[in-house]
Amino acid sequence: MNVPMQLRLYRGIIAEGGLARFEWPESTLYAAGARAPLCRQQRAMELLGHLEIAPAPNSLTRLRRLWIMRVRHPLLEDYYGTLRASRWRGKIELLRRLGATVGMVHSLRHGGTGDIVCPAPFPVLRKLRAQIRKHEVFLAVRGQTQPFPALGEEVESLWGAAGGALAGNWQGFPPVRIGERGLMIMDLARAAYSEPLLDLVNQRPGDIGLETTFFWEYFLQGYCATNELPQNGKEKIEALYKLKLLGALASGIGIKQAREDYRSQWWQEL
Repeated sequence: MNVPMQLRLYRGIIAEGGLARFEWPESTLYAAGARAPLCRQQRAMELLGHLEIAPAPNSLTRLRRLWIMRVRHPLLEDYYGTLRASRWRGKIELLRRLGATVGMVHSLRHGGTGDIVCPAPFPVLRKLRAQIRKHEVFLAVRGQTQPFPALGEEVESLWGAAGGALAGNWQGFPPVRIGERGLMIMDLARAAYSEPLLDLVNQRPGDIGLETTFFWEYFLQGYCATNELPQNGKEKIEALYKLKLLGALASGIGIKQAREDYRSQWWQEL
């Protein structure tokens, strides 16, 4: 199927979803109804260029009322399919690679937070406090009690005036593919300078058929080879899981999963 036909076929989905990608072994086409997601994708690729863990960016063009960007890259295959099909030792190596790749993304620090195209000088603490207040308001409107009344003070004690790091802000696992040179991250349309540990909190090993302790043991071996966890990493991760559960209760979405994730307490084994 040619590109114009694909874009015509999926134009409505692309307009609603913000960004779509069409993947071939040696090239990927990104398409969006608005320019902003592709600008973010392009900027993130530029920032990660020296690490060779994302395709090299190309210029944006217009086609059939959509913004598109086509990039070429080394021959790549599906990572998660390879992970599922691998034996025990192969899984370990692939999890280490995934951790190392995410660690390299998070190693890029910034003095502020927000959109990577135009970041603001606000510290991570300000962003987290704003989220807590928003969730508390929603709970109060429904007459529900805040399950973690000391979360605001906890966050205050853990995060100072520092900025963030480059984070993918993926809703689950990083969208990666695998090639001879390692992994490539294929979607960075939501990338921002924020608290990088949120990218870890949003991963659920059970969703890819892996036991929690097994996943985190080897993922973090790779992660810590390219980026250090903070000294108060356990406390920060627990606070972020509390924030995730608070957000789920406030929105009424994903409550069961958020509770399961918080109760797992896998970070206590670090």
